[in-house]
Amino acid sequence: MLDTLATPRSDTRAEPIVAWRTWTLAGSPDGTESRLLPLFGDRRQWPIRTPARAVCTRRGRHEVPGIGCTCGWYAMHEHGALRRSRDPAVLGSVALWGRVVEHAFGFRAEYAYPQRLRLVCFVCFWQWGAERTRPCEVVVRRPGGRMVPLCAPDVDLCRRYGYPMRRLLDAHQVEQSLLNAYAVDLLRVL
Repeated sequence: MLDTLATPRSDTRAEPIVAWRTWTLAGSPDGTESRLLPLFGDRRQWPIRTPARAVCTRRGRHEVPGIGCTCGWYAMHEHGALRRSRDPAVLGSVALWGRVVEHAFGFRAEYAYPQRLRLVCFVCFWQWGAERTRPCEVVVRRPGGRMVPLCAPDVDLCRRYGYPMRRLLDAHQVEQSLLNAYAVDLLRVL
């Protein structure tokens, strides 16, 4: 493992590296079609049942991910480093391969595909991490299609964050739709 001051190194890998990642969530109004969205970047849906290939839109033509660039699919060594992600809705393990750049806390890769996924209540995840996050009971559908899993239909919490109570979906149905779409397994409680 590299220390925080070490220079990133690159390696081309045929065998995947397994790392951790968070996503936000979008889907159909009834929750029967759920899709992963990156928390950062172009916000296009992750392709289903096919590997995502990184491209660089910043620095012209070079191998992706480039050592001197920020391109590539990001993932972390440890899921605890993701606690402060902006509004995570899904936590998962992800396989990374192709050209891989390793950094102090994680990786950037040319190819990525989720392996195991689980809905997370962003409030619990932010406060306590994955180990103590309670199972999600509901998913609030926000205007624009974004979906926010919560561990309980807490009326005060929904009001505080401006989530409309009339748009509650069953979290198990949404999670099952997500697992089916990407043909992956459920990430068990850590």
